[in-house]
Amino acid sequence: MAGDLAELELLASLPVPWCSGRLESLASGLTNCNYRLRLPSGRSHFLRLGHPDPYRLGIDRATEWQLYQGAMAQGLALPCHHSEPATGLMLLDWCDEPNWAEAPPPLAEQPGLLAEVLVRLHRLPVPAVVMAVRAHAAGYRGRLARIPEWLPALERALLASREPDDCWLPCHHDLNPANLLGSRPWVIDWEYGAAGHPGFEVASIQRTHGWDDERRAALEQRYLERAGRTLGAKGFQSQAFLPWVDYIGLLWALLMAEQQAEPDYQALIDMNRQRLE
Repeated sequence: MAGDLAELELLASLPVPWCSGRLESLASGLTNCNYRLRLPSGRSHFLRLGHPDPYRLGIDRATEWQLYQGAMAQGLALPCHHSEPATGLMLLDWCDEPNWAEAPPPLAEQPGLLAEVLVRLHRLPVPAVVMAVRAHAAGYRGRLARIPEWLPALERALLASREPDDCWLPCHHDLNPANLLGSRPWVIDWEYGAAGHPGFEVASIQRTHGWDDERRAALEQRYLERAGRTLGAKGFQSQAFLPWVDYIGLLWALLMAEQQAEPDYQALIDMNRQRLE
């Protein structure tokens, strides 16, 4: 009953004509509530209500909205008809195309498609908010209520190293298969967008897509062919960011496991821990 009342209040808060629609709860993301909004006309829209404590998750709503507006102009993001950046509410066009986790394009085509995504993404203005991997990781670690006894030994070598910090560009930071829709692809879930190192973006793609080093190298080569420029003297340096991707993924999973019983994050914790050992 409480859920129904909250949905009615959410619907009533929307402007005309969307307030006259009907909400259907969808499988929520890990941090948000998602709905299909059906209008009397028969048209559908996607409605997202953001997590109530974005800071705890390292999300900056103003930066998300800045990047989303630019991404729409570049044809990367679905049109947005109404937004409330303070609450993370976004009302988007509905897309029937499946995400890459459900129906991936042929593997050989994926590096080229993602290279085009990165080229368009890097045309956007560089956000003022920076996601430097060391500070981002420290933010997650500092929010943990309990530090696992095995964590300090696991992270010691990584924290003693120095990550590349010679290039800052607009980054999505979560281009995993579930956030890519169709063959275009449309890019969704811009919550972790910020200025970042493109090497971290590519390393994250490799991990979340389950690619080998050869596929990652193909993405970088096709990006450089399309972009017509280099990324500084040392290029992407994406291999150096692989352990940082694993470490941040581990800390994020530990934080999520503390906050909610479902879903079970233990498999994600175990996978990233094993990669770092």
